[in-house]
Amino acid sequence: MAAASEQIELTANQWQANGKVTFKQQQGYPHGLISVKDGGAVLKNRTFGSGTIEYDISEDADNQGIAGIWFRQQDKDTAENFYLRTDSNCPSSIECVQYAPVSHGNAQWDVYPEYQAKAPVHAHGWNHVKLVISGKRMNVYINGEAAPSLQVGRLEGGALSGAIQLRGDATFANLKLTPGATEGLSPEPAKDVAEGDPNYVRSWLLSPALTIPIGQEAVFSAMPAKTEAWETITAERKGFVNISRKHGNPGGAPDLIWLKTNIDSDRNQSKHVAIGWVRQVWVFVNGKPVYADKNFYYPASGRKPPLGRMSLQNGAFDLPLQSGQNEVEIAISNDLHSLHHWGWGFEFRFDNVDGLKMQAAKQGM
Repeated sequence: MAAASEQIELTANQWQANGKVTFKQQQGYPHGLISVKDGGAVLKNRTFGSGTIEYDISEDADNQGIAGIWFRQQDKDTAENFYLRTDSNCPSSIECVQYAPVSHGNAQWDVYPEYQAKAPVHAHGWNHVKLVISGKRMNVYINGEAAPSLQVGRLEGGALSGAIQLRGDATFANLKLTPGATEGLSPEPAKDVAEGDPNYVRSWLLSPALTIPIGQEAVFSAMPAKTEAWETITAERKGFVNISRKHGNPGGAPDLIWLKTNIDSDRNQSKHVAIGWVRQVWVFVNGKPVYADKNFYYPASGRKPPLGRMSLQNGAFDLPLQSGQNEVEIAISNDLHSLHHWGWGFEFRFDNVDGLKMQAAKQGM
């Protein structure tokens, strides 16, 4: 049963400011205004799990394009994140509203292209946002819509409750929380589109995290020694090998990591592979290079479809396999050609697996 709605006071004694935050009293806004120019403001002594969050937000164009709300926040670097992109030609742009989990301080917007949508967002002035959150799902309504603009089939942050933080560059008003008001939205995640698909390579060994200078190519001889501490990583939903859940610095020199797995083939053959990744990838088989490419966001000409996000549309190649066991090795960086890093990972799927056997990678290989 839903609790009563609570209007949250936007006053300094209710919020912990982290950055350039101003609290204002203005006619027509009896509960106050919060203006965030940098960083955010965290609601004190309050956690929120499932229910409805509503607020008004005014932004002309955030310096990062991600003004909005963090919810179910665990610490300064981990949360769920919803935001508007008023600088993205709303309402016609599919980048208009976006959801992304935050891990290691990085919003993973570029590895979840399915969680962005067109919406009736005003480029200037106030927009009203309504988030209906239920367990692992969320529906997003903008400016009084009858149907949601965005439906998030699985919230990817991991926690079911946490703090609320308002993030700038924006001004916020009329924040209202209604715990338990889920409007019948199922708390169970939507079906995984890759569930039961045997063509994904899901089990890998992951090297310690390294760095690489911007523009430098990864070479096989630089892969960390097999005696170093590698760990097992298994693909998540949609076959996503989510490195950003384990590693990733928010800025500075690009991070680089190596992965490897074994594939048995019953004969010498070549198999077609679709691969999605962010941001730069190098693929080797049995130590020999077979594919390398970039999926940058800046400049726009460097974006692979769709819009520089990770997708199996990003690229494809033929993987030569010998009869018997083959070791596939991947180097991948989060080089975005900027000082900030975001998502990090890849999807790897064979067109068919006839004559192949995936072998879980083992430590000490």
